[in-house]
Amino acid sequence: MKLSVRSLVFAALCTALTAAGAFVKIPIPPYPVPMTLQTFFVFMAGMLLSPKYAFLSQAAYVALGLLGVPVFTSGGGIGYVLNPTFGYLAAFMLAAPLISISVKKLLEKGRKLLFFSAGMLIIIGTGLLGVVYMAVLYASKGEPLAFSYAVYIFLIFIPLDAVKFAVCALISGKIRNGLGGARNR
Repeated sequence: MKLSVRSLVFAALCTALTAAGAFVKIPIPPYPVPMTLQTFFVFMAGMLLSPKYAFLSQAAYVALGLLGVPVFTSGGGIGYVLNPTFGYLAAFMLAAPLISISVKKLLEKGRKLLFFSAGMLIIIGTGLLGVVYMAVLYASKGEPLAFSYAVYIFLIFIPLDAVKFAVCALISGKIRNGLGGARNR
């Protein structure tokens, strides 16, 4: 796999921004996951990087956290896989490259509505992965997650992430134009 230094630098920047975004959090009681800016930077990685580098940026973020660097909203370490929110973090590694693919296949061809629709599907998929992981984790502890609570957990972030996605699309377009229209490959 050939790696570009410029693309690695941009991927590392997206890793750092995702980590910083974890600390900009707004609690949403009684939900166990606060709203953060992490997803904004996951979206940004997907919109600015190729699928390979978008994945690497988020895989590096998750790896750093699992290695013990406190980059997650509640710290870090290998034990974080037992945190109810870890499913969302794992989903970041899928979301960023999928967004990157949709930029190339849809947005760069002027299909903005389809791009936003693909973004909504990715947001929904990320939310579902997060909630399913949470439900499985709670069930393994003998504390099943009530269906109504799981639906609440799933639905509350969709409009928030849709706004972040739209804002990110506007900002990333200006960044791409400033970089000569090219994404980091």
